[in-house]
Amino acid sequence: MSGTKQKILNAAIKLFNEKGLVNIRLQQIADESGISVGNLAYHYYSKKAIIQAIDAELGNELELLLSVDQNFPSLIDFDNHLGRYFFVLNQYSFYFLDLLEMERAYPKMHAKRVTYLEKMIVQIEEWLRLNSEKGIIKPEQLDRQYLHTAESIWMIITFWLTQRQVRGKSEIGEGHFKEFIWNQLVPLLTEAGWMEFEAVILPQLKFYLDESISLDFRKLT
Repeated sequence: MSGTKQKILNAAIKLFNEKGLVNIRLQQIADESGISVGNLAYHYYSKKAIIQAIDAELGNELELLLSVDQNFPSLIDFDNHLGRYFFVLNQYSFYFLDLLEMERAYPKMHAKRVTYLEKMIVQIEEWLRLNSEKGIIKPEQLDRQYLHTAESIWMIITFWLTQRQVRGKSEIGEGHFKEFIWNQLVPLLTEAGWMEFEAVILPQLKFYLDESISLDFRKLT
C-alpha cells in the first residue's frame, strides 16, 4: 500500500473514532490527510471504499487473533491475548461503537463480523476445555457452561467501549477491561488455577488499576 493510501486510512480511522462513522465526509478526511479531495478520490473513490479498506486492514488483525494456530495455553498467555484485543478495540473503536450503523449500511462487512465473533467464541470455549483438562478450570457444572462463559466474554470484548460510553464511565483502561473478563473466569478456577492466577495475573491487574481498588477475587472462588 502506498504512503498516501495509508495516510488516508489513518486519517479516516482517527476521525471515525473521534466523531463517529456517519458524521465524517470525504472533505474532512482529505483535510486531515493534508491532501485535496481530488487526490483522495484518486486513491479511494468513495467513503465506502475507504471503509472497505479499513475493514480489510482490521480483518488482518482479527485473523491473527482468531487463527486456529493461535496458542495461549496458560493464564498469562490468555491475559496477553486480552491485551491484544484491547489494542484492537482502541485502534478501531468506531468499528465497535458504530455497530448498528455498520450492520445497516454495510451488510457484507457485518456478515464478516459475525464470522469473526463465532470464531472468537469457539476459541475461548476451546481454551476453557484445554485448561479443564490441565486441572486449571473446573469441570462444567451446567450444560454448555463453557459455551455460555465464552459468549459472556465475547459480549464484554465487543461491547466494552459502548457500555462504558453509554454509562458515562471514564474507566476504560486495559486494567478495567481485563478485570471484567477475569471476573467471569475466577469462579471456574480450581485451587491450582487460583494459585496460578494469584501469582501471575493478580499482580498485573494491580499494576494497571489504582492500588486503592481492592481486588478481592478470592471470595468468588
